[in-house]
Amino acid sequence: MLDERPYPRELYWDWQQLTERADLTPHDAECVMRIVRYAQPPLCSTALQTASLFYQLDKNKQELEKIVTALPARGLLETQLPKNLGTFYPVFFAISNKRFLGRPSCRIANLGRRLISKWFSELPTERKTSRSNFYTHLLAVRHVLMSVIEAGYETAEDYATPEEFFRAAIESDKLYSRRLLIQTAYDTFIDISAGKLSPGELIRKSPHVVKGGTREQGKKTDPWHYERMKQLVATLPPQRRLASIDDTPTESEKYNTPVDVNPPCGLRQVAPPAAPKDDDESSEPPVLKRQTASALTPEDDRRLVQQWIAAAATVSLATVGDMARLTPEQVREALSAPLSPLERTFAVLLLSTGLPVKRLLTMTVCSAGAVALTSEPENRPLWYSASGELCYQLLDGPSASADPEMRWIRLRLPAKLAGVLSAHEYSTPGSRPFRGIRGRLNRRLARHFRHQPGITPTANRISATSWLWRRPHARDDVAAATLAGQFGLALAAPAAYRQLARQEIQRVFDDTLESLGLKTVLDHDDTNSQAGSLLRLCSVMGSAVAQPPQVFTAIFTELRDAMAGPADEVASWWVGQAFPTGSLASLYQLVAAYHLLAWQLSTGARPIGPSSQNRLAEQVQWIRDKSSARGIESRVVPLLSEIQKALAHLERWTDIICYRLREQGQVFEDQRSSQLSTPAWLVAPQRGRRWVLRDMTWSDLQSLSLRKTTGLASNVTRHSLASWLRERASDAEVDALLGHARDGRSLSAPRATAPIGTQPALRRLLSEWLRQCGYRPLRWEILPWSS
Repeated sequence: MLDERPYPRELYWDWQQLTERADLTPHDAECVMRIVRYAQPPLCSTALQTASLFYQLDKNKQELEKIVTALPARGLLETQLPKNLGTFYPVFFAISNKRFLGRPSCRIANLGRRLISKWFSELPTERKTSRSNFYTHLLAVRHVLMSVIEAGYETAEDYATPEEFFRAAIESDKLYSRRLLIQTAYDTFIDISAGKLSPGELIRKSPHVVKGGTREQGKKTDPWHYERMKQLVATLPPQRRLASIDDTPTESEKYNTPVDVNPPCGLRQVAPPAAPKDDDESSEPPVLKRQTASALTPEDDRRLVQQWIAAAATVSLATVGDMARLTPEQVREALSAPLSPLERTFAVLLLSTGLPVKRLLTMTVCSAGAVALTSEPENRPLWYSASGELCYQLLDGPSASADPEMRWIRLRLPAKLAGVLSAHEYSTPGSRPFRGIRGRLNRRLARHFRHQPGITPTANRISATSWLWRRPHARDDVAAATLAGQFGLALAAPAAYRQLARQEIQRVFDDTLESLGLKTVLDHDDTNSQAGSLLRLCSVMGSAVAQPPQVFTAIFTELRDAMAGPADEVASWWVGQAFPTGSLASLYQLVAAYHLLAWQLSTGARPIGPSSQNRLAEQVQWIRDKSSARGIESRVVPLLSEIQKALAHLERWTDIICYRLREQGQVFEDQRSSQLSTPAWLVAPQRGRRWVLRDMTWSDLQSLSLRKTTGLASNVTRHSLASWLRERASDAEVDALLGHARDGRSLSAPRATAPIGTQPALRRLLSEWLRQCGYRPLRWEILPWSS
């Protein structure tokens, strides 16, 4: 059987050589080659006779029987058709098979045979082609032709070419429902017919290439839309009246939010009761009150309102928080309102950081070095006027550690904002400049927007809109959410594994301020910072576990150096001497630790424990590294070829060692389970006990007397890979590798951008990471008993 499908030119060459060996006349050889070019039959007498019948029928040629029987008479052709005829000779199979176009009495089948013979008789020489694509394109065209035949489409019109006939048939109303089912095949048919795609053409996928490999097909043309857009651009927007300083509301004026809802079932909206303190203000929920008494209980009333809200059209929004977000026009209008300097500073900080309003209200002024930044729970943001820095702690995400600075955010404010907060009336240590500012800001904005449509901007709505301004300037969601001081349920776990540079967070803050029209200083001098001694020592924040690749380079070097001594002792052992029990166990443990560390670094898996499971294939691997009361998590991630080969060598070496132990009469017990495909752990016998080979866990690696692993956390490989990879890959790929992928972002989700196991960019990054960590494949030929 053939190994691959022959191209038409390869099939023609084989028939050409056959006709030369048969010593046919030039006329007879030319007739045979015309039949071959038309039907592309295999080297078989039966196939040649069948192809000649259809050639005479479609081309109206006669007197070919003698020529066709000349070749089989010389004994140069086989008589039986080859196996897998449809796979290796798809053109001949489509033309001759009665289930497809091999119908002599069908006029449409006659047109289909001529069309397939015309399109798939030659391949372009100037373009790259693929045998698989040639077969796929032929199946798509055959599928379109059979749809027309099975539908029984007939027309009285005469068409110049078969392409025009089949294209008119598919686009007719009679085949509308059938066209929806074969849309993909029909797109291929149209592209080949228009010359935009050649049969078998290999098209490289790129973000600028749409389906079919053409740019023109992806362009949308809508003349009405273009004309409408021109009219909108030419029409000036209505002038809005800007509030003057004289229109500023006083403190005694009561804040009233415009009513833009229709309360259900006799309920009306009333103003919320005034809060005793500005710090304890509510988040402005609507307060509904019945106009007339009702027999319903308060619980029933609340349930009625909830059902009414659920039936509203706003349920199409992603979250309830999206309802409170403001448009860019509303944000710019709010910032251009006649606000006091302190109110404007408060609004800009809410918009650029996304801090909760209640938390920013508690901002406290601190003198340089007066308050130490510790790991104790601290919700108050701190303002250091001497250095112009705003500091606040992350409420979730990275776990508490011995370095409290890793959980603190430090932002250098621009001179315009720092000057307002450093004013004489707010610069007293221990004071809270933003006390009561929310109520004043809300009343000012309500007065400014009282005659404008849409929702009224408030402090809470400005804070909710911050994500739309921060996210475009951040590398991933974690960096954007860091400015808010908390990550929430969706990002808390991914953020725990990432180590961020403070300069990156400062850059996101600066870019957000610049998009709001505030000039910032791009280069910050940390040497003059007086916000606390801890913050001057570290330039990163987030995960305190992540380490640079140089740390693992030292570990791999130490493991390779430690193998030399036990390897020499085992290699120098001879029969009759005392068996090197300790040396063999030490050598095997060092080799197993070497490969387990490499596997952990290349996968980002959690430390292998008693409940871990994994299955390793050639290119992908299945990992289940989380099993707790909260749930079980498993995923399929890429497996690097160098790791797969190294583990295969280790498995063969393990079998040789087990054979040698039994050969020497050693008592051996294999306790390995079928749950792990990662390295095993060999335990030497003690006090007359037997050898034990069991599954290896991460604690076994930490039990080795290695100086370079002292003080490292058990999940150091996972944190380090996540922190290194986030700067080079998309957050969707990082989350999918770590098992934090969310619906719609996972590589296996319906909206995936690349299938699992075939991400070449991710594989190259993982290989580069391993090389930077110092991993080098072991020279198995120098290890004892390796062969």
